Amino acid sequence: MESIVFPKVMPNLTDKQKNAIELAIKSGYYESPKRISLRQLAKQSKLALSTFQQHLSAAERKLLPNIYSNED
Repeated sequence: MESIVFPKVMPNLTDKQKNAIELAIKSGYYESPKRISLRQLAKQSKLALSTFQQHLSAAERKLLPNIYSNED
């Protein structure tokens, strides 16, 4: 069931993008105030900061247009 994708609801994220967004959510990166920094997330994932940031940004670019649409 994991391989079925409904593009309008959930875009097809790579495993690296899924891991980055899941770690960010689980660790409180999107809370206010943030409970963890991007640098700390990268360290936890054992990736360079720029690499982790790239995976997270790619996931956000795929997810956000499906969450917010100004067509309404």
